[in-house]
This record gives sequence, structure tokens and C-alpha cells, in this order.
Amino acid sequence: MFFAADKCAKLEKQSLFWWEPGDKRINVGDYLSKVIVSEVLSLRDLEIQDKKDKSKRLFAIGSILHFAKSKECIWGSGVNWKLDSAMHRFSGLDVRAVRGPLTRDYLMRRAISVPEIYGDPALLMPLFYPADLLRPEARGSAPYLVIPHLHEPVGKFGAHREHVLPPTCKPATFVAELLRARLVISSSLHGIILAEAYGIPALYLDMGNGESRLKYDDYYYGTGRMNYHTASSVEEGVEMGGNAAFDLSRIQQDLLGAFPWDQWR
Repeated sequence: MFFAADKCAKLEKQSLFWWEPGDKRINVGDYLSKVIVSEVLSLRDLEIQDKKDKSKRLFAIGSILHFAKSKECIWGSGVNWKLDSAMHRFSGLDVRAVRGPLTRDYLMRRAISVPEIYGDPALLMPLFYPADLLRPEARGSAPYLVIPHLHEPVGKFGAHREHVLPPTCKPATFVAELLRARLVISSSLHGIILAEAYGIPALYLDMGNGESRLKYDDYYYGTGRMNYHTASSVEEGVEMGGNAAFDLSRIQQDLLGAFPWDQWR
């Protein structure tokens, strides 16, 4: 039994790349890649390890393009701008969708063809995990929640510690907790994305988390919001409230329509 499970996990890793922290913690945004791709494939009774050519992985969620090799497939990933450009060693990619227009521009400058299909696949989460099935009795019970970046200590948020939801649990558990919030103030990109996917107002907490602002720009611009507001403190975020809504359904349909089914048929 254990041998079969290990073999399955190995085949999944050969078919789909997702980033994992070195300390083996779960980072909800990165872990979502496996969850979302599995759920999409289940619509046709397929599994991740059924991918035909395992020498070319799929990249779905996260700022992970620097891990890609030439000819591998991209469906929603983005650039990590805090890294040196030389870390992107690919000479060509099979791109079906990217997180946003900044990633598209970056790849186009490298002579890689990229369709104008934007969106983080984490936005598909409510299609597979409806809010009404995830702790509905607690929905909206918290005035706000603060989502730190994976590497930020909870103590950084001082008097707001009781409102902190770390992004270090699996997606269903995380979203069940997230749904308690009437507002999400997040320095984790996927804290913002998941909140907005479930209709919870959210904004970026720009408090020095070590990440490049460009990856947040990339996401917001990809949803059509060229002017979005951020908060430099939790208190400011509570006062400001979330950013404007966007056409979530259109992005979800565009992402599903761009899924690389041909890699599995």
C-alpha cells in the first residue's frame, strides 16, 4: 500500500510542479496547485499522474516560472520578481494562461508566445468547494482577519494577533476559517485571491513581507483593476476596506477553457 502511494506521489511530481517549503509546512497557495488541477481533471475522470508526457510538467499556481524548463506547460503561473532574471533558464514554453499582464509582458520579451488569458487558478476554488459546504454557520462572524505571508511571524501584528489566520493549512480548512471574515487584510497573495474568490472584500497589506510588489500588481491587473489600494498597517486596512469587485465568472471560464486537456488525452 505504501509503495503504491509513494509511486503515485512520484508520478504526480513528474506531471505537475508545485512549490513546497523546505521545512515541510503547507503553504496554502502553493498546495492549491495540486488540489485545483486534481479537481479540474476529475471532471473527465482523469488524475494528475495520467499525464501523457511526464518529461514536461504543468505549472499552475504560484510565482514559480523560474523552476520551469523549456517546453513545459504554463496555466496560470507568474514571475517571481524578487529573483534574478538569470534564474529563468527556459528558451521556450507552452503557455495557455498566466497570472497577469506583467508576466505576459516578461515572457513576450523573451520571444515566447502568450495568449491574453489571465487569472490565478486559485480563483476556481469555490467551483469545487462551495462556501455553503465549508462551515456555513460561522460565516461573517469576524469583522476582519489578517493573513500574513508564510515567512512573517504572527507577533509582527501585535494587538491583532487574535485576528491572524496563518496560511499554513490545507485549502478546505483555510477557506473554512477565511469565511468567518467580513474583511481580509493580507500580505499573502493567496489570502487575497481566495478571499476575493469567495466574495470577501480584501486588500493587500504592504508591511514589508520581503516580496516584490509586482506580483500583486500582476494579479490585480489581470483582473482588470489597474488602480487598487493597499494598506501599510492593519488599522489602515480596517479603515479603508476591500478593493473593487471584478468579473470573477469570466476569469473562471477563461481559465477552464484554457486548461491543457491535450496533455492528458
